[in-house]
Amino acid sequence: MNKNLLLKISTVLWGIWGVFHLLIGVLMVATFSGSDSEGNLKAIPVVLDFVMNGMSMPFPILASLKQHAFNLGWIGAVVTIGSYYIWKKKPNTIILCAIVGGFADLGYFIFVDLAGYAQPPATQMTWISASAIILSLYVYFTTDKLSTL
Repeated sequence: MNKNLLLKISTVLWGIWGVFHLLIGVLMVATFSGSDSEGNLKAIPVVLDFVMNGMSMPFPILASLKQHAFNLGWIGAVVTIGSYYIWKKKPNTIILCAIVGGFADLGYFIFVDLAGYAQPPATQMTWISASAIILSLYVYFTTDKLSTL
């Protein structure tokens, strides 16, 4: 198999994964920071439980959701930028994207996917990042110099 093609496919997969997480992070921060943040969050099951019981959502939960959204945003930004440098055949960014994106998705897989809380687009993102990691690390470890590809 052409290793250059594998690296390009990996780049596209990381780009999709990174842009998705960057956008979700930005949208979640915007949603949680609005004046009616509790009303905007009714799609999230834990918030709906509070609203249905006539309670307002505790501030620590809202703060934790904002922090999670911020983390999604910066992780998505790092991986999106990293995908550009993988396209340029910079070997360190292969490792950077594998660590940042891989550990972010590993946490998601363990605590959300295996627990049965996963929504359809998010589960596919796990497969996208796993494919990108496998393809890019294969090229990384089987090529002496990426610039020669």
